[in-house]
Amino acid sequence: MYNNVNEMKNLLHKISKILRSNRFFWVIIGFFVFESVWIAISAVYPQAFDENFHFGLIKVYSHYWLPFFSRQPANANAYGALTVNPSYLYHYLMSFPFRIIELFTHSQTIQVILLRLIDIALFGTGLVLSRKVMLRTHLSNALSNVCTAVFVLIPIVPQLAAQINYDTLLFPLIALVILLTFRVIDDFNKKQPRIDNLLLLILVSTFTSLIKEAFLSIFLAIALFLIVYAYRLFNGRIKKFFSLLTVSWKEMTWQKQLIIAAVTVIALGMFGQRDVANLIKYHTIEPNCSAVLSVNQCKSYSTWLYSYNNHQNVLTSRSSITFLNPIYYLGSWLYWMWYRLFFAINGPASQYTNYPPLPLACATAALLGIVSLIFVIRYRRQIFKNNPYISLLFVVCGFYILSLLIDGYAQYRYTNELVTMNGRYLIPILLLLAAIVGTAFSHALHKMELRKTLISAIVLLFLLQGGGFLTFVSRSDADWDWPNPIVIKINNTARKITKPVLVKGSKTYTTKYWLFN
Repeated sequence: MYNNVNEMKNLLHKISKILRSNRFFWVIIGFFVFESVWIAISAVYPQAFDENFHFGLIKVYSHYWLPFFSRQPANANAYGALTVNPSYLYHYLMSFPFRIIELFTHSQTIQVILLRLIDIALFGTGLVLSRKVMLRTHLSNALSNVCTAVFVLIPIVPQLAAQINYDTLLFPLIALVILLTFRVIDDFNKKQPRIDNLLLLILVSTFTSLIKEAFLSIFLAIALFLIVYAYRLFNGRIKKFFSLLTVSWKEMTWQKQLIIAAVTVIALGMFGQRDVANLIKYHTIEPNCSAVLSVNQCKSYSTWLYSYNNHQNVLTSRSSITFLNPIYYLGSWLYWMWYRLFFAINGPASQYTNYPPLPLACATAALLGIVSLIFVIRYRRQIFKNNPYISLLFVVCGFYILSLLIDGYAQYRYTNELVTMNGRYLIPILLLLAAIVGTAFSHALHKMELRKTLISAIVLLFLLQGGGFLTFVSRSDADWDWPNPIVIKINNTARKITKPVLVKGSKTYTTKYWLFN
């Protein structure tokens, strides 16, 4: 018995050494690339998360050198009112590699796959930056690596990364913005605020908000946090704070001043041309299509038409709305966010066929989420004490999640459809939340390194029961594949290999655990 215990301890020490190594992190990145590329080259176009919409917009912008339209482009009604679209920068930037690809091939299949590979590279960059965020919060190497591994084993993560979608650029930019904010916090702590670091943060944040309008909630959270933090740190002496900023500006060379000023004008000009102008003219950052174009034009925009038709039904039968109480809505929201991080979904080619998650992976995630919440509440004082980085992440995640809830509830009241309850909307902040949760686990299991290692190993093993691309492989069939005999043969072989080793559960919604309307 004594020898068995020692052998177990030795094994856990070896696993612990692996988990905290940089090599293990790069193994995780390699696994992520492998699973994402697998989906990118085997999943039929378009995939479920509006891939045809994003690819179509990229092709529209490929005909223009500037992303600004004085009038609606011809044959572009299917993409909404583009003259006021606040989330356009991804499509405009991606139009340039598309233009180059188009010079060499007119095959849509090749074009789509190459753009998917670019998106995988963008998302992979986000993983590297997100690890730096976690390490900057004083999370250990081992926990940051485990958090990254858990993240890439969420089935929707590689599926989102492997398709044309603006979230693949939003993800690394959010991590970059957080790192820049940490740099500003460090300047404040030294009582040496630097205007170049502050302006760089504003510039990157401004451009990121033009990737996806949802980032504005994070931008607001960061701005409010820094204002309050600086006010407390400088004891309300605002004049001293701004005088130090002025000194840092004068210390820069005139060339650097010129570059910063020019880029600031460009960034703020682009932000003003779209977001500010929309607020002034339409009293909202994202105007309804029919406020800009005619109803007949907007009917070509499938998303708008779907909401419009549902709203007409709501007007005739208001009582059909189930979750008028926001508390009930919140419960449903939490359930669907968890479920839709782990389910399998195909694209419109098969009417968005979807299957329930594999049981062990999604159950492990649910249990991990509950325990994480308990630990965060239990050790909240230790987590946030003298750690402004964790406090920032908490505020950022709180604002972002609250904005999702408010927007989702407003759309639900408008359409009677749970339209924003998709787990993929949480992906941009999941690793930020992981830093908070990881810190809580560190306090809960303080001086229990072997227990932390054992728990980490068990979680990863259970997530491998269907985690990552394995859900796509095990739940899909030939209808989900590119109509290519090699692709179909490889995926069918993978399905046969994984069938005896995965606990798949029911492939149909026949149990009471899946809550559907």
